[in-house]
Amino acid sequence: MFKRLRSLSGAKTDAGLSGRVSVLEKELRARTNEVHKLKYQATLTNRTFETLFGSVFGRSLTEFVGKHEGERCFIVGNGPSLNKIDMKLLKDEVTFGSNRAFVGFRDWGFAYNYWMVQDRILAEQSAGDFAQNLPGEVVKFIPYTILKFFKFGSMDNVVPVHLDYTQQCTFSNDPTALHEGFTVTTGLLQIAAIMGFKKIILVGVDHNYVIPKKSVNEDRKWSGAGLSNHFSDEYTNHQQGQVWEMPDIEKMTKAYDSAAAWAVENGIEIVNATPGTKLKSFPTTDYNALFPKP
Repeated sequence: MFKRLRSLSGAKTDAGLSGRVSVLEKELRARTNEVHKLKYQATLTNRTFETLFGSVFGRSLTEFVGKHEGERCFIVGNGPSLNKIDMKLLKDEVTFGSNRAFVGFRDWGFAYNYWMVQDRILAEQSAGDFAQNLPGEVVKFIPYTILKFFKFGSMDNVVPVHLDYTQQCTFSNDPTALHEGFTVTTGLLQIAAIMGFKKIILVGVDHNYVIPKKSVNEDRKWSGAGLSNHFSDEYTNHQQGQVWEMPDIEKMTKAYDSAAAWAVENGIEIVNATPGTKLKSFPTTDYNALFPKP
């Protein structure tokens, strides 16, 4: 009798579990469909943006897919460590730079091949300087969201890009949508990956900011007066009232870690040749060893 009761009890339990599993499966399928729908909508939106701005500018990031397949490149940050290396060694390399890097072009004897800005505050205040100081042959990647700060026709070689601010600290090699990494350097890493580079070398990426409280205003913007967070005193342009967004080191690091993980999974080598760098996401290497001696 007791065996029969246990058997009936077990059957009821099994039936209950089966019912709950069935409900969970239906919920999971529904949520999966929602996720797929959202992904589809995001993809559709990205491609719509690309088509719209591509028709206006005649260019998009898609044209650069695989352009440098198997090559190496240098992504140059703007840290003070640039003063510790011979920048002239990069003259014949494929180079990426950002923001107010043009300050160093005259001393270095060359301009970067590719350039990007993604900070709204910087674009708003320095759009005129960019137009005046970036040579026409430099390819300039600018997110759609800040194109409004630039006068149409004021710069040659502009390529609009879609920066997806809803996707943060993750890595994308999709030319229709880069992800927000809280530093323009991660934007350049994504573009370099899209171009097909096999080896990507970081220099000038100190990942270290010393900003005293007195240099930060009530809106959490800072001025570069008297500070040495960049390779030149002219870089921060504080004499003209330029202010900068406070760097978010934690989120930057997450974005770099994501880039490092993506590179390992896809057989891409990213190394950091910045002297004294604080960034630990990538293996470090000696800058001078990258150039064979004659």
